[in-house]
Amino acid sequence: MDIHQLHYMVALSQELHFQRAAQKAHVTQPTLSQGIKNLEGELGTSLFERSSHKVRITADGERFLAHAVAALDHIQKGVLEVQKNVADLEGTVRLGVIPTICPYLMPKVILRLKKDAPRLTLELYEETTSVLLDFLKSGKIDLGLLALPIKDRAVVGKGLASEPFYLAVATQHRLAKKRKVTRKELTGEKLLVLQEGHCFREQALDFCKAKGDETHVIFQGSSLTSVLELATAGEGVTFVPAMAVDPAHHPDLVYLPFSPVVPTREIGVIWRLTAPLSPIQRFLIDILRQVLNAKP
Repeated sequence: MDIHQLHYMVALSQELHFQRAAQKAHVTQPTLSQGIKNLEGELGTSLFERSSHKVRITADGERFLAHAVAALDHIQKGVLEVQKNVADLEGTVRLGVIPTICPYLMPKVILRLKKDAPRLTLELYEETTSVLLDFLKSGKIDLGLLALPIKDRAVVGKGLASEPFYLAVATQHRLAKKRKVTRKELTGEKLLVLQEGHCFREQALDFCKAKGDETHVIFQGSSLTSVLELATAGEGVTFVPAMAVDPAHHPDLVYLPFSPVVPTREIGVIWRLTAPLSPIQRFLIDILRQVLNAKP
């Protein structure tokens, strides 16, 4: 049993809806569902009744809920007690971040650290997922910030936020005046993606192929910036993570949300199984979570 399972249970008891509870807990629906299932397995009882139309908390669930809330409250009080002295945190954390997160998130994180923990030194590395895994396992970095899941028994992963993707099209594109776009409407489109090694590329292609729809990859860029420039010129369409949506920087692009199926990625942090987190690393992870989930 872990604190995440308790968070998932409390969220589901409040929403009585798996998708809304997952959004509230800042995880994907499968992650929340599996967490609840694991908790029920450990307790040996059902906490919720599921049907095709509704979710209802059981009598055992009601009894356990009070203890879950109390436990989370007690933990939060402990966190606040420790964080009273965050300004005294001192040391270095070596953090690796994938390119589709680093330039959009890390400036905000660095500003928070300068304000809340000025004696914390952050060494930042921007690399693709496979390189970051090598860096982590060799000890070159302490933490990695990337898209989960990571299937490697040598590392531990923790989800921090779920992020939707948008479709970026030029203002003259046939889809530009739509309010939302469906996966089927990508059929036959020229797709601009990142080069191999970027997990964001694979997530975009997997979404397009999920229904067997035909798309044509015409450009594989080394950065999201180069891909967006070609989209602006009308050379094709591309996927953009929500944190990179910037109409002011690209006024000739339209960012369309997907519906009813929304492609997302779960952003999380990883560390070595053999290297328990230090207090300063835990503090940084909490800052990352807060910034990721901050309202625009």
